[in-house]
Amino acid sequence: MKNRVLYGYVERTHGLRGRMILKLFVFGPAEPLEEGTILYAGDRSLTVVRSRKRDNERITVDCSEVWKKAQAAELTGESIEVDIDRVLKSGFPLPVYGFSEFTIISHGKKFPIEEVEYNNSNPQLIVRGDGGLFPVPLVLALTGQVDSAERTITVDLPEGLEEI
Repeated sequence: MKNRVLYGYVERTHGLRGRMILKLFVFGPAEPLEEGTILYAGDRSLTVVRSRKRDNERITVDCSEVWKKAQAAELTGESIEVDIDRVLKSGFPLPVYGFSEFTIISHGKKFPIEEVEYNNSNPQLIVRGDGGLFPVPLVLALTGQVDSAERTITVDLPEGLEEI
């Protein structure tokens, strides 16, 4: 199991001091990050010193390691990751890719999550059943019990969902 999960990417810069606009892959509306949150862009660590919500999909961040527009511009398009241990805690915007190594347990059966398909209105978990792959809306999965330590989601999936 890897220690980081895809959280979003640097969409563009703003201003002269290296402020970055991040497009997030999160469930629900984007929220500002706490001061001190560590983000990863490739092999670089970025420490959030200021963050605010821009809209439901984006936040602006200032990081202590980036203080010039040129430095931020170098990061444009870079994927942003966060530590998996931080992302499944309350108060942290839930990144949909954090569920890529989970298993759904429904009616005593186990369905490993093979892939996450992100879209901002209805992210889907693609799970493997007896008949092949089928989608489970993340909003449905999160009505169940999420156990981040065991990497499971226990939920009663609707009958017939596997046939979709």
